[in-house]
Amino acid sequence: MIQIAIVEDHQMVREGIKVLINQTDDMEVAAEFNNAGDWLSSLSTQKYDVSLIDIDMPGINGLTALNEGLILDNDLRAIMLTMHRDVNFFREAFVKGAKGYVLKDMSVNELCEAIREVNKGNTFFSDEFLKSLASTLKDEQETLELESSSGVFLNESEQQLLTLICRGYTNKELAESMYLSVKTIESHKTKLLRKTGTRNNAGLIVWAIKNNKVDI
Repeated sequence: MIQIAIVEDHQMVREGIKVLINQTDDMEVAAEFNNAGDWLSSLSTQKYDVSLIDIDMPGINGLTALNEGLILDNDLRAIMLTMHRDVNFFREAFVKGAKGYVLKDMSVNELCEAIREVNKGNTFFSDEFLKSLASTLKDEQETLELESSSGVFLNESEQQLLTLICRGYTNKELAESMYLSVKTIESHKTKLLRKTGTRNNAGLIVWAIKNNKVDI
């Protein structure tokens, strides 16, 4: 059973998420908090499989809480809950160590999928958010400037790998889709990370969107 903590200052939102999660068979809400400070204090005695954290909260906001939480527990798995489609919030969340980024107007199925993926150690990006983000960036002049100045050429195989990563494929799914072994996929991914100057899947996705390299 996946044990979940909800950190959300709006009671109605918090209660709604709790009801939805507790209706599933493989997860339950272990604790809920209306502020980040209480959640941070609980980490000294409690360990949650996944924490759902609202970005906009009075006092300690979600991004600051995430940063402080990872100091207390470097294995912390957090999904940021937000209405923000702004690329800057997205980038900051993953720089600080978020494992997932989902919009509050997501479906129940998407939220549960996000929790399961992050619990497995994977990252999760809301499809709706990524599409919105890609569309926003395409409308900005800076996107074209970044694309022309990135100076990184991807061959066909690398482009395919990057596109599938941006769609949330796991290493096993990548291997099946590209007819390669998981070990080969890991090797190709390492080369792609080095080539793009990124450190993980989250960095690759941010890089791909900022440089207009994928059509999500």
